[in-house]
Amino acid sequence: MPRPKIVILGGGFAGAFTAKNLQKMAGSLVDIELINAENYFVFQPLLPEVASGTISAPDAVTPLRYMLRKVKVRMAEVTGVDFDSRRVHFLQGSRRTPQFVEYDHLVIAVGQKTNLLHSPGFLEHSLCMRNLADAHLLRNKVIRRLEHADVTNNRELKQRLLTFVVAGGGFSGVETIGELTEMIHRTLKFYPNISKQDIRAILIQRGDEILPELAPKLGEYATGKLEKRGVQVVCGKSITSATANTVFLNDGSAIDTCTLVTTVGNGPRELTNSLKVDLSRGKIAVDENLQVIGSDNVWSLGDAALVPLPGAAGEKAKYAPPTAQFAVREAHCVARNIANSVRQKPLKKFAYKPRGTLASIGNYRAVAEVFGMRISGLPAWLMWRAFYIGMLPGFSTRVRVALNWLFDYFLPRSIVQIAGHSQSATLYRCYAKGDVISVPGQLVDGFYTVISGCLESRIPNASGDDFVRVLGPGDHWGERSLDKHSQTFGTLTATETSRVMILQAEDFVNLREAFPALDDYFESISEETYAPSLRETKSQDT
Repeated sequence: MPRPKIVILGGGFAGAFTAKNLQKMAGSLVDIELINAENYFVFQPLLPEVASGTISAPDAVTPLRYMLRKVKVRMAEVTGVDFDSRRVHFLQGSRRTPQFVEYDHLVIAVGQKTNLLHSPGFLEHSLCMRNLADAHLLRNKVIRRLEHADVTNNRELKQRLLTFVVAGGGFSGVETIGELTEMIHRTLKFYPNISKQDIRAILIQRGDEILPELAPKLGEYATGKLEKRGVQVVCGKSITSATANTVFLNDGSAIDTCTLVTTVGNGPRELTNSLKVDLSRGKIAVDENLQVIGSDNVWSLGDAALVPLPGAAGEKAKYAPPTAQFAVREAHCVARNIANSVRQKPLKKFAYKPRGTLASIGNYRAVAEVFGMRISGLPAWLMWRAFYIGMLPGFSTRVRVALNWLFDYFLPRSIVQIAGHSQSATLYRCYAKGDVISVPGQLVDGFYTVISGCLESRIPNASGDDFVRVLGPGDHWGERSLDKHSQTFGTLTATETSRVMILQAEDFVNLREAFPALDDYFESISEETYAPSLRETKSQDT
């Protein structure tokens, strides 16, 4: 008999630790496959330190293949789940060909995304702290602001460049503003025209106090230490909108700044919204065993799931917070219950009492509440360090991070700005004669225009005669497939050396929405230009 297939969606704390625990508990009884958009696990609590340069970016991540030696890891983009046929659909490879994998048990641990649509201007002008790219981008922007402020003679511009705003007074926001402030203060000696008095760091919290998850006295301690280091803590207010140079608050005031970091406003991913499951508060509803409501072979945990805690029910019910500590324990519970299900043993309810809560506020200071004890200052900071070292996956990762922390104590921070290559909305590709550009069954990734050369599109026809279209300079394709979200029907081949410009799919859609004249142009194209299959798609819509 074939072994049960366990498919895990997501490579964060919830997904990676589920796979790791399941391999230990039932490795010989099941086949485990983990699907994730990246091939690495990100230790998110360390992202503020990556942004500040305390630790290097590669040391905050661990390759999934290294972490999960006996688990099949597939780097792909999950597009949907068919619960009736027990299939996970995904796009894989550079040609983005749709594929699927069947499962006996499915674990949904895709987390959440930062929702920047709640306030106008956030999507365009706010930075996040969700992944490695976010931390890298924030670091480069801060260094760029310092470089510009050091040489400008425009006092108003200098003040705006040196004002840094963080929205959200939870763990992520406090740790980000703390690390950001420490980084700036420790690097000012390299910028002779900037003083500490020129720096304005502002933490904005909608609630009445920061770190509401901790005891009020610890929040007060954190506020005092941050303010002593020059951070302006603003409670009871929120940001309503943002522009490239200003953020506006709900009391009518405004702050001139070029740097806004958002650590609030999480929401479900597109995949979660597309699933035919019960959603509550934007999360997948699960029972006390972490099974998705209404299913006996689908499980969910981590930020993607609304995990009930033992105790009160109904409106007074309590749910697990979206923290790494809870995600790791939930992963253990899911792995144990899948193993029990395979062995036909009773499932066990999720129950976990956290050991404590810790938050770093920078400058070798932290606040902690552990086993009922409230600790602050350097002892809490050392405890925070030890706790995270223990959670890091892999001995080599722990050693590298510990050495990073040690070197940071004695050595100055690096102010090297390593800006990534800015991605253009348009791409250019060259093809030699005979190169196959696309094959049947692909999803078109953009709007293609021939710059030079010649291409041939050949699509099989039901009558037996292939539909052939020759494309030369100025000709284009992909607009109809993008509009209908359909797959390619034929083979596109270069008949001579050719150069093609590609406007990426999302940018093409945005351009059409902003420039209606494009729709008029595409409507004017003769239907004979398109293959019969695409003509039929239009006639059905009509």
